[in-house]
Amino acid sequence: MKKTEEFALSITSEFFKLLIEEINETFKTKHALVQLPKNYQLYGYGDFDESKPSLKSDFEVIGTEFINGKYLYDKTRQAYKGRPVIRLSKYYKSIILLYLGYADFKTFINENSLGKDETREQLALLYDEKRNSIFYYISYYYGEDNKLNKGQTIISEDFKKVTHAYVYPEDDGSFKTHHSFGTIVRREDTLHIKTKTLLDGKLVEGGSEIYYIGHNDPSNTKFLIGTYCTFDIYTQTVAGKSIFEKCESREEMEAKSKDKIIPAYIAQELRKSRIINPSIVPKDIMELSNKSPYASIYNLIPGNYVLKFELNDSTMETLKFKISGNDFTIKSHTPNVYFENENFQLNNKGSIVHFSFKLVGIIALDCVDIYFKTYFLKEKNESEAGVFSGVDNENRLVNGHVFIEFSK
Repeated sequence: MKKTEEFALSITSEFFKLLIEEINETFKTKHALVQLPKNYQLYGYGDFDESKPSLKSDFEVIGTEFINGKYLYDKTRQAYKGRPVIRLSKYYKSIILLYLGYADFKTFINENSLGKDETREQLALLYDEKRNSIFYYISYYYGEDNKLNKGQTIISEDFKKVTHAYVYPEDDGSFKTHHSFGTIVRREDTLHIKTKTLLDGKLVEGGSEIYYIGHNDPSNTKFLIGTYCTFDIYTQTVAGKSIFEKCESREEMEAKSKDKIIPAYIAQELRKSRIINPSIVPKDIMELSNKSPYASIYNLIPGNYVLKFELNDSTMETLKFKISGNDFTIKSHTPNVYFENENFQLNNKGSIVHFSFKLVGIIALDCVDIYFKTYFLKEKNESEAGVFSGVDNENRLVNGHVFIEFSK
């Protein structure tokens, strides 16, 4: 079967006439008109009055490109002169669907039936076997207001087109949705998504997403796991991890997106997985973030550490490591022990150092958190006492005192 031009829209003349009728009714309602103006004014070509309503003006408010008013007029003439198939460009198709409030042209077909034969002919024009496949997903991410959120994601046109509708429950039980529309490009073992969203009545560049699919057919995958970088509903620039879970139907997707329950297998993967770039333009290093005033204390942390853990009355465990003064990386100096995961930060306005370690190797501790006061670093004492809590290598909960030796 012959493929249609990518993202262009081929419409039977009968469905195109229905489309024009709905555009006209929407135009009259929008501008409180009893009847349509003359064609040149309606479509916005020739000697039309730019101060008066026209489809050209309406479409340019929605889109980001120049609208040729004669284009849609010519297409309308083709339909009424008997041309069997009318073709709309990708851009005009997108603008018209946005103007009428349809997510896609198939929705328009479903809501404007012309009978089985005409509908079958129209669908045959739209898609070949692959392009006719539509995949429905619940999209999960840790988002606005520090909550795990859901969305509806529809992928179509042989994994080349995506529509996101993020669903936000309101206090009164209703739902608010935020839409974005995008294209998908497959590069080796990843899917790259670029989206646009409607802001101030115009489609503007939205975000970027990347999902790993390996060497599989993406349509056969139950889950897609990846990352996003975009604007949230408060127009903050954000990034994080997201997961798509495949649904069997649109109905299942819509029902799950409005269910307030977040599955545990999703929550443990995504909770707190989000970066928010503050909407500030710092003029000084002290304005980078609310952590900036404590940078001088943070700079004291690099050095050599010997930590002695008091596990019980008769058992001590020792951990040695170094924090580089160049790039603040941590390297184990205890033989046969390395850090599977490590982090350190300042708490309580720079007064407490918090180490968090996941350890692998010959050591009695499996994971541990350590806290001690930073004045120990500033005063260059030889040793200091702190506290720790964690899990030992026999899966027991442990806590107690830790004694710290520090040198530069």
